Formats: sequence, C-alpha cells, structure tokens
Amino acid sequence: MSKVGRNDPCPCGSGKKYKKCCLVATFETVGREESIQKRLVESILRLIRKNYKDILGDAHSVFWNDFDPEEHLDSEGLDQADINFWEWVVFDYTVDDEGDKTFVELYMAQNKKLSLDEHKILTMMKNSIISLYEVQEVIPEKGIILKDLLLGGEYDVREKMATRATKKWDIFATRLIHVDGKYIISGCVYPYLVMEKETIIANINREYQDYNREYPDSTLDEFLKLNSELCNFYWYNLLQNMSPMLHTSTGEPFAFAGAIFDILDHDALITGLHQIEGIEQQDSAFIWVDREGGQDSGTVLGWLSIRDNQLTLRCNSEKRCEAGKVMLLERLSGVLLHTGNTLEKPFEVIESSSRGNIKHSDNNLPPEVEQELYQKFIRQHYEKWLNDFVPALDGMTPLHAVRTEEGKEKVKDLLKSIENIEERNKQMGKPHCDMTWLWERLGIDKE
Repeated sequence: MSKVGRNDPCPCGSGKKYKKCCLVATFETVGREESIQKRLVESILRLIRKNYKDILGDAHSVFWNDFDPEEHLDSEGLDQADINFWEWVVFDYTVDDEGDKTFVELYMAQNKKLSLDEHKILTMMKNSIISLYEVQEVIPEKGIILKDLLLGGEYDVREKMATRATKKWDIFATRLIHVDGKYIISGCVYPYLVMEKETIIANINREYQDYNREYPDSTLDEFLKLNSELCNFYWYNLLQNMSPMLHTSTGEPFAFAGAIFDILDHDALITGLHQIEGIEQQDSAFIWVDREGGQDSGTVLGWLSIRDNQLTLRCNSEKRCEAGKVMLLERLSGVLLHTGNTLEKPFEVIESSSRGNIKHSDNNLPPEVEQELYQKFIRQHYEKWLNDFVPALDGMTPLHAVRTEEGKEKVKDLLKSIENIEERNKQMGKPHCDMTWLWERLGIDKE
C-alpha cells in the first residue's frame, strides 16, 4: 500500500486529495505474480480431483450443511457459489488424514522443486485469510478501497470488474491476495446487506470468544483461517430465510413496532407513568428500561412520547411492544385507550424511504421530472427524519444522537445504509438522491 493516505494531499502538488488524483494511476494491469498464482491454483485443483476426490463430499457437507444452493440461487449466483466453494477447498479446508493440512500445504510438501517465486506465492496463499470488508471508495474501471472491519487496515484493491457492481459502503467477505505489489480479490465474495454489518461483526466476535476459551492462545486471524466457512453460513442463512439477521439484545427479531393510545386523562397519565417501575422520565419524554444490571446500566425496552392527546410507545421488537402495551393498559386502565399498532421491518423502512411513494412503472412521467420529484420527496422526508425519535438510536433523534461519539457512530451506520441504497438506485437507472447534504446537516465526515 502507498505510504500516502488516500485523504492526504496528493504529493504531485495538485491540491487535490490523493484518492481524487494520482491514486487512480496506481492501479495497473495483471502482473507476473498474479499469473503464477492463478497457475498454482489450477495445479492444486488438479491434485484434488486426481488424488482426493473421495473427500469432496465431506467438504461439501461442512461448507453447505443442509443448504441447497440450487433452491435459492439463479445461474449467476450458482457460479459465484461454485467459486466460493472451490476456493475455500483449496485455501482453507483441512484434510484430516493428512495431518490437518490444507491443500496449499500438501501441494508445497509434494513439490520439492518449486521456484522462489512459486514458494513465495504459495506461502502467501497458505497464510491468506477471508475477512469482512466495507467499501470506502470506488474508482470507476480501476479499483476499490476496502476497510477490514475485523482485523483493521485499508487496502487499495485493483479490481476493474468489481467497480461495475460495487457501491460505496457495500460490505462483503472476501480474501485479498497481495501480488505484483497490489492487492486483488482472490475470487470468493460473500455479499451482505449493509445493515447487517454490526450483527455479523458481533456474531464473529462471539464465535471467536467461545473458541478462545478452548484455545486461550489463539488470535482472531488464526480463528478466521480455521473457521472461514462461517462467512458462507452468514451468506446462505440470509438467502435461506430471506430476512435480515437482526435481533435485539435479548434475542427477539428486530422490528420498529409501535402502539398508539388516545389519552383520556392527561394528568392521571403523567402521575401513573411515574408510578410504574421501569418507566423513567427523560426531559419531556419517557423511557421503559430494565435496570436488572443496576442503576448505572440497563436495557432500554421502549420509548414513550406524548403529543397533543396521544401517547405512542415505540419498541424495537414486536414482542417487547406487545408486553409494553399490556403493561400500560393494566396499570393505566381508564386513562388510555388503545387505538392502533404500527410495524415496519428495518429494511422495508429504508427501502420505502429511498423509493418514496413514486410508482416507477405507472406514472409515465419524463425521467427528468420523475428524478426532480423524487429528490424533492427524499429531501423533505429526511429533513423530517432529522427530528424524529429513532428506535435504532435508542429513541433519540439523529440531531440529538450525534452529540455523543457512540450516537454519532450509530447515525453514521444509518447514513451509510441510506446512501448505499441510493447508489444502487442510481446504478439500476431509478430515481436517486445524492445524500451528501444529510451528512453535512449532521456534521459527520464521510471518511
């Protein structure tokens, strides 16, 4: 990688940031080491098919478990799944009757006359790891800049084809190979939804902690090498269930659930809320919190807001909201009248927000008019969103949440999800909106 940071002034003196200037010129064509690496992979595959064909069934069971790719993937998806499987077999699968060696290690042991370049590249392949990455920049027809979300570091990746499908803030697991002085994607790609980022990171860290209790001296990179099939599991689990892997801290499926009540006696409501254990007042609103861990800690279960003659309970799961509704009606009988419920899944919220309520197939508007209307709608929507209570921000508004570092990071993740969908709308030729203004309004640097 270059010693010049991508956000540093370009050393050429142009006055632009490095990423907007000479970084583009650092992406080059295929080199000699990459050609050698591809040839070695082909040789290892021939070795497997010739001498180890009988173990492929076991490898398939480990990689796919009970998941059947043909039930859930189209032809393009099946092609990528095939690449993912064979690369995992070559790089990471260990052969029990060969002393838990990978096929890269077996190939090195069985070929004593390797050249220095071949030995160097095979050693790099042997030590390579699949990790989780976030796209920081896309340089069209040149490459992408990836941030390693598990092990740290940023990488300039020369991958021309990836720039045509990859958008800023995309997350995916892959293996980076360093050849010819550049990083390239080895072949495998496990794409995830942007909003799954924190859940996947938490799951991997939890798996590693369990592993580390059994092997106290193990490091995270060693764990990732030995358990790289987890990246495939997270990928096909999403495909199989067709729903995000988002859950609350107590394990319920994540959703934006609400219960709406008419207030029959405002004074009695305020008095009653103060008498319910677990409900605490914060400024002009109330929170429902579990203080089981002590007064200095707790889990926020819901948020209560009073506007005019209406009380709204917001929770981040259906189960919590139902329990809160029952509690309020029992403790405040005669004070509240339940009038309705709301429920939105997190990905439906973001997608519907991005699309607005414009029907692309039926409006027959000229594209430039449709684009103008869409941008106006999105701008109005998110201007309002800035002052809305957001469950994903612990019941705070985005403008309030950014006052703390923790809140700012949560807002930043939401902005990435919103912007990522707008980028994909643009790629698909749909109306889209540049969300730079929203980052600026919140005072958050994209970098």
